[in-house]
This record gives sequence, structure tokens and C-alpha cells, in this order.
Amino acid sequence: MKKSPVPTNLILGFLGAGKTTAILQLLEQKPAGQTWAVLVNEFGEIGIDGAIYASRQAIVRELPGGCLCCALGLPFQVTVNRILAEIKPDRLLIEPTGLGHPKKILEQLTGGYFRQALDVRASICLVDPRKLKEARYTSNENFVDQIALADVLVANKTDLADAEAMALFHQRVNSSRPVKTVAAQTCRGKISADWLDLQRHPERSAFFPEAHADAHRQSKAEISHDSATSGPRPDYRSEGRIYPADCLFSYARLYDLLARYPVTRIKAVVATDRGWFIFNGADGLLECREIPPGQESRIEWMLGQDEAGFPWTEIDRCLLPQDSSRQ
Repeated sequence: MKKSPVPTNLILGFLGAGKTTAILQLLEQKPAGQTWAVLVNEFGEIGIDGAIYASRQAIVRELPGGCLCCALGLPFQVTVNRILAEIKPDRLLIEPTGLGHPKKILEQLTGGYFRQALDVRASICLVDPRKLKEARYTSNENFVDQIALADVLVANKTDLADAEAMALFHQRVNSSRPVKTVAAQTCRGKISADWLDLQRHPERSAFFPEAHADAHRQSKAEISHDSATSGPRPDYRSEGRIYPADCLFSYARLYDLLARYPVTRIKAVVATDRGWFIFNGADGLLECREIPPGQESRIEWMLGQDEAGFPWTEIDRCLLPQDSSRQ
């Protein structure tokens, strides 16, 4: 019996737009009895998002250490093929890094072998409307084309946006051609799983289809990768650590440190004296939520080239003494 193509969606959004929270919301709406797989691509190397989704009993596969559109080719094909063969999901969600350009991903998913194996449906893009007021975002090719190629465009974090930001969002929606299938407003990543079954519009096009490839070629010559820093673009870098299972953090001390430390992006999945938590920080705001216990703690942040390195010494001071942490 011939297998039906697997419904597949891209979940897009620039740094801090709320993709991870939105995917967690989608996973909570998964129909009983279905198996959903998440292919997550992260800027760094230690797999923070993968650990977050795994905490929600999602089946996760990761392509870390760069952006998915630059990793297209054999690693991507092998990973998707293994998902289809081993997991046999009822749906596949793909989360490219916020620095990624979706054009090449869509081209690969809708062509060649995957044309028969996948049913690529609507792409959903989350936007923080406040970013529409800043030229460094509205002139960024990836930011612009994530919006352009989305079928569903969602203004997230609207509880933090002012009237000017929302007006700019509506301008983007009204000027989009073809028109967006859905344009919506939300906060805390609350989106509808019904949007996943909307059809992809094949005529959506990128404004800057080659810009990201040029930046990647340049960055390969400019950036050296080691165990502490990685990334495909010269204007960002990431650093991260994995802590053994017997390490326990002081929740109060760690929250205080992460809340006041000004970097572009902070994510952590950690064991604390109050339980296991996800810490998710961007633009000076830190969110946290309790999760089921995991295997090991992970902390990672992303920062611009003009930002100072993260104080690992201060992070280590948030650890509780081994002889008292399990009492």
C-alpha cells in the first residue's frame, strides 16, 4: 500500500519572535493518537530547543551548529529520510534557526524525492511587531523574506507592542502579494493548529533569494568554529555549556543573573532547587516555565559581535554545592 505524503510545515521567525513557545503550543494541540516529529535547526551546538521539545514528549531530530538553509544537501536529506523511515510521523514540523532564509528549504522540500514523500503545507511566520520599527531588522534580508514567504503571518508579543508597531505590522500584511492566507495577532505564542492544514501558496517569492548564500560564503572565510563559538553569520556568535545530571542550580540566583544580563538571546533548560525549568530570554525580557525532569542542564546564549562574552564564572556561582544540592 502506497504511503500518503506526510503533512509538513515550516515554523519561521527571527531571533526572539517566539517560535519555540509557538511550537510547544502546537504540540499541546496534537490530536490523540498522532505522532508528530520536530526537525529543529539551531544556531549553536548544544541543542537547547531539542531538549525543550523533548521535555514535552515530542519526537525531535536536530541539525545544530548553523542555519538549515546552509546545511541543505546530504545531512538534511539523511535526517528527513530517517524521520520518515524510523518515526513515520503523522506530521513534520521544521523550525529553521531565526537567522535562516526559508527559500532554499522550501525548494528542497517541494522538489525531487521529497515531492512524493512530503505534503508541504502553509508556512507560519511569527513576528515581534516592535522589530518593524528598527532598520537593522527591516533591512535584514532573512527577516524580510521570512515574512514574504509565509502563508500565515502572526504578530506575536502584541501585549508588548505599541500602536505604531501594530500599524507597521498591518502595513506589511496589506502590502503582501499574494495576500496572506491568515494574518493574526497573539501573545505568548498562542497559535491555532488548524493553520497547519492550510495550503501553501506556490507563488510566494523572496525579495532577496541570493543574499543569504552570499553572506554564508563570506562568513565561512571569516569565522573559525571551536567548541565554544559557532554560527553561520559574522554578526552573531553563540556560546553554550552542558552540565552533568548531578548539577543543581539555585533558581533565585540563576533567574536574577539571566534577567539582568544584556545579550541578544538566552535559552536554558536547567535543574534547580525548585525543579526543572526552561529559561527563555530576549530583548531584556526573561520568561520561565516548569518542565518535567530532564537528563542534563544546558545553557546557551547568542550575542552580537559588539557584545561582551557571557560570564560563565557567574553562572557557576549559581550552582549549589554538591554535598547539599540533593538534600
